[in-house]
Amino acid sequence: MKSIAITSVPGFDEWREASRECLSQHIAPEDIIWKSVHTLQEDLFGDMGENAEKKKVQRNHTIPKPVLTLIKYALCHTDDSKFSLCYRVLWRVVYENKKLIQLKTDGDVIQLYAMAKAVKRDAYKMSAFLRFREVKLAGQEHFVAWYEPEHFSLEINLSFFQTRFKNMRWSILTPYRAAHWDTETLVLEDNPDSSAAPDEDRIEKYWLTYYANIFNPARIKTNAMLNQMPKKYWKNMPETSLIGDMIKQSDARVRKMISNED
Repeated sequence: MKSIAITSVPGFDEWREASRECLSQHIAPEDIIWKSVHTLQEDLFGDMGENAEKKKVQRNHTIPKPVLTLIKYALCHTDDSKFSLCYRVLWRVVYENKKLIQLKTDGDVIQLYAMAKAVKRDAYKMSAFLRFREVKLAGQEHFVAWYEPEHFSLEINLSFFQTRFKNMRWSILTPYRAAHWDTETLVLEDNPDSSAAPDEDRIEKYWLTYYANIFNPARIKTNAMLNQMPKKYWKNMPETSLIGDMIKQSDARVRKMISNED
């Protein structure tokens, strides 16, 4: 039994190198224990080592690009079973069916697509629910946001922020990694300090005033709003501090709007 520890997050590069080695040695999925940085466990079986070398096969495997793309998304999921699942799919693509991921009724394929979809959705939500606040760094304007993604999805959507805020210096901090943009270069930093993100800034009161003014009490659908903007994202969005009171006052505001029309 071979034990492989993935110590980085999300771990794609480490997983890819380890998977190449295992494929070249013809090590089957059931003969590998994958360990993540979060779930490193005591190795009870040891490494196959010498036996693996006897199985070594010098062969270059061609993996379809859609398979690698799907795997790359899935490996950003927080479920630690992702490493074994992705290797099992890779093994089956190489040794069983190169068109495996087209079999939408296959159990492994269903699980792989579900993980990838969850990660993509999480990356999209970052562009919708992230809020920058202004600070001064070396006398220059710099905008900082603290965001807590559900998965390891920070890097997936950074091109959106580089394009949308190309001429703005910004930092996006998450519990596992930060991205810093100085209008020319993007730098990633592991394990950033959350205290670097300010609680408020000078323009926040104007944003809150704007949000309160565009709120339409006649069109409020609480369940739909919570479905699109779950409460777990609220703590980092300044406008959500107003939502509770605005919902409570919505009936009175609607009645007032109707009476003003009479």
